[in-house]
Amino acid sequence: MHDGTFKNVATSSFAIHSPDRRIFPRGGSAFDYDNDGFPDIYVCCENRDILWHNNGDGTFTDRTRLANLNFPLAQNESNSSSFGDFNGDGYNDFYVSRWIEESKFLTTGTSDTGYAHKGFPNWFYVNNGNGTFTERAVEFKVDGDTGTSNIALFFDYDRDGDLDLFVGNDFGVDLTPNQVFKNLLMETGEAKFVDVTKELGLAAHVFCMGIAPNDYNRDGNFDFYETSIGPERFFKNNGDNTFTDVISKIVQGGNLPPGVGSNGYERHGSYMTTTWTPVFGDFDNNGWEDAMIVHGYEGGISPWLANQNRSDTSIFFRNIGNFFEDFTDYALIDRFGKKMTLDIGGRGGAYIDYNHDGKIDLCFASLGTSGLTTHDFRLLKNITPDTEIPSHWLEMRFTAVRTAKEGIGTIVDVWAGGIRHSRQVSTGGGFGSQNSLMQHVGLGELSMADSIIVYWPCDKHRNRTINKYFNIAADQIIHYTEDTVIKSVVHSAPTAQSKEQIKIYPSPARNILNVNTSDASVSKRFEIYDMLGIRQIDEKCNESTFSLSVSNLKPGCYVLRITSAGNIVTKRFVKE
Repeated sequence: MHDGTFKNVATSSFAIHSPDRRIFPRGGSAFDYDNDGFPDIYVCCENRDILWHNNGDGTFTDRTRLANLNFPLAQNESNSSSFGDFNGDGYNDFYVSRWIEESKFLTTGTSDTGYAHKGFPNWFYVNNGNGTFTERAVEFKVDGDTGTSNIALFFDYDRDGDLDLFVGNDFGVDLTPNQVFKNLLMETGEAKFVDVTKELGLAAHVFCMGIAPNDYNRDGNFDFYETSIGPERFFKNNGDNTFTDVISKIVQGGNLPPGVGSNGYERHGSYMTTTWTPVFGDFDNNGWEDAMIVHGYEGGISPWLANQNRSDTSIFFRNIGNFFEDFTDYALIDRFGKKMTLDIGGRGGAYIDYNHDGKIDLCFASLGTSGLTTHDFRLLKNITPDTEIPSHWLEMRFTAVRTAKEGIGTIVDVWAGGIRHSRQVSTGGGFGSQNSLMQHVGLGELSMADSIIVYWPCDKHRNRTINKYFNIAADQIIHYTEDTVIKSVVHSAPTAQSKEQIKIYPSPARNILNVNTSDASVSKRFEIYDMLGIRQIDEKCNESTFSLSVSNLKPGCYVLRITSAGNIVTKRFVKE
């Protein structure tokens, strides 16, 4: 609603239809599959999945059949999906992780002797560029027909410019471990996959519920945290794209009773915990990625799992420099200021800076299905206090040109004070969850970044753009669009004096926003961005006092960006 609140418009936005059987949504992805400029939604469900086409007027239409997607009304359990332009043709493709037939699992599943049947084969939908897809999982040998998949993640683990595919499998203790399929587009010129799981050291035999990419040690190499029932995994990148599980060395958790499967995170009780979606981000803007691990006991799904810990809570870890400490007991307070924990049966989680204040907020959700009736959703606002020494930040959104515009696989290295902070635009990895595509970096005490280097994904011809920017002021939201004419852009850091000499009023503004500066001899550019990083106004003037018409802006928060003689200053204001 542009004021920090939300309104549920599902009943008025989505078409109502009556399938032969009820559907139970579990998660999905939001992406623009037909390049019309509006994000569409693919919903993973029990019984049948749905592709909702965004009509551009706030409503959605079911296009599942018209898009040539599988349309089963029975025997389907889709848990998660991930999208990206794997072949660089300018259109988003997507992968769907499918589980097993739950009715059979409830009667045949056991904990240590295997399972009576295989999982459903996964789907890999390749975009035809005309609003339809072709399912090609078997052709690309990524169907996972012996697995029971929970997670899909498109992610360029080796930073070579093409999208690789991670598949997280449930029941990997007995069946198929997690899998990594390397994309050979950059090596061969043809987008196809080869299984490199064993070579990388990522064949984790776990009950995988989530995979979170991160760069916890700030070495520029992407690491992976994997959740499970019982022991979890934290795979450190050795620098040569092989991985070693270091979870027992770098994470400080609670104490477990003797004989219990040890993952170090059990907090209440004497049984194994189930961990679901891991979410990594720099919650306190000190320059190190922290983590929230969504927990949720599994009682009620099967007799074997009925002894799961019923009072387990989701965990918050603070990164204190290559080592994580448990600060769950201090992380949360309710709206009345009372300490609280997330001891609900959690499933999904995601990060988003919903109020655009430069602090990562979190979403938390449990799962309600035919067999699991608990459900809850929490929006966790980040209220980390500002200290005498402020913690600075940058938030970046990216629009690709050579490939699909969401730019999945875009890698950004933010250099500040000799430290490299690496992030990658990605989707999937969480159980039924999708993080914001915005990339956030905490800079600690540093008020500017020395450089930002953006490595865009390669296109189908293996062309890849690298854009470089220098001397970027902190505490701003930046929207980068791929500049295929490779060049460097240098910004002079704004001084404290220049910030003090610029005033804007009134705020809130209704029709006119006035800007006072100290220098009338220099041409200035005035840009206004909304909180999604989309530019709404772009004007130039060389007067010391200038008035901008904001009457056409919707009510909400905005950022005014003033560029003058190489200096960049940003100011926030409210449009009423």
